[in-house]
Amino acid sequence: MKRKIILLLLFFPSLLLSQGTSKGDVSLKFPTTPFVAATGESFVADPTALQSILINPANIASLETYEVLFSHTEWIQDIRTEYLSIAAPSSIGSFSLSIANTSVNGIELRTNPGPALGTFDAQSAYIQLTYGVELTQNIQLGIAPKYLYEKIFVDEATGYGIDAGILYTPQVDGLRLGCSVTNAGSLAAFRNDRTDLPTQIRFGGTYTSKIDKMIFRIAAAFSSEIITSVNHYGLGGEVIFNQTLTARFGYQTGIDTRGFSAGLGIRYSFAKIDYAYVPFSLQVGNSHLLSIGFIL
Repeated sequence: MKRKIILLLLFFPSLLLSQGTSKGDVSLKFPTTPFVAATGESFVADPTALQSILINPANIASLETYEVLFSHTEWIQDIRTEYLSIAAPSSIGSFSLSIANTSVNGIELRTNPGPALGTFDAQSAYIQLTYGVELTQNIQLGIAPKYLYEKIFVDEATGYGIDAGILYTPQVDGLRLGCSVTNAGSLAAFRNDRTDLPTQIRFGGTYTSKIDKMIFRIAAAFSSEIITSVNHYGLGGEVIFNQTLTARFGYQTGIDTRGFSAGLGIRYSFAKIDYAYVPFSLQVGNSHLLSIGFIL
């Protein structure tokens, strides 16, 4: 239980040394889906992908089918995230409604050395509406306002944030470029001080190639945390065989306790299952993400 006490001090609002430091809700910086985690958060340009809208809302702009995605994350030190997203195309663009909750349960309550007085939970949640539209044949835009809620013991805070992004298709076959700003906003006063969200700006590109039944995709990205001035470089890729089996890899710099990641995916008919593994150093632990999605 001691690690949970230490974790609480780090988690809200400056959660986890592995993520750097920030004034706000750092749980927003966690990769919420297996695809994003396995590929090092590098697919800033990823059209038609529901799994990557949290790093660029424009990625939903070219969606052609109805989709449902549920993802479960076993992050390090007993941190868990549940994520649900439902997406639908329309004549005026594509929409997605997403709900996420990150929690740490069973934290011991102490005022003096000795037995714990009891336990309590800490949680951070948000609800987000994403809208993406094809502005022209080569340009897609996306925007995603969100409402946030955070609670530690009896203290609560709410706030608002927004994501925005753009995709551009140059005159090069298989190449897409993207840029996004995520988590711009703030939480109301948590006891005393208002906190800013961990705003990030990202730039990236994705190249896709097909050979027979194999599809190869590789992506590179640069991101910068506005508040902390911490920069990250990401590299990721995936190999898709016969539109059924997928192997993924990723690497991200700027985080002391993790770098490499990997994942697998399988699709059968209208269902998709994806898994990601993110190892940590310094005996922090390892992270596992699992999702199931349906294409309707």
